[in-house]
Amino acid sequence: MVMTKEERLKEYQIIYYQNNKDKIIEYQKKRAVDNREAINLAAKKRHENNREAENKRNRIYYHNNKEDNKEHEKNRKKIYAQTPAGKKTRTMSIWRWRGVINVTEKMYNDYIATTHCECCLKEFSSSRDRCLDHDHETGEFRWVICQSCNNQDNWKKIIG
Repeated sequence: MVMTKEERLKEYQIIYYQNNKDKIIEYQKKRAVDNREAINLAAKKRHENNREAENKRNRIYYHNNKEDNKEHEKNRKKIYAQTPAGKKTRTMSIWRWRGVINVTEKMYNDYIATTHCECCLKEFSSSRDRCLDHDHETGEFRWVICQSCNNQDNWKKIIG
């Protein structure tokens, strides 16, 4: 069987790629780093020129894969929530929701590093025993106390 010029070229390209795969990948990585701005600009321009077609393609894909997308999103959120970053994000958002103002990463890191109640000096038995105490009128953080002190408000006599 006689191969056409295009078929021979295609086969040559496949063989060349297989023999030089590592070099090609390294070159592509270096080129991507060296030309990052130009590549991003070209992608942005391509997106602007083909916005309608991309949106149409995305709508069709989403419509055809609704159940898979929902399942994937649910799993992605579950997985993220179990990571340290997910736990930190959730904890800090709960503090904001409860009225604590000026929630920072430093506050979170201090909260995690605290091993004893700052009121009764009892060691925390678990991470669920630790509470972030704040003034309910101003929203200012006061200290990290145990659940018992937080429920009884005995600490008010100490700082009273």
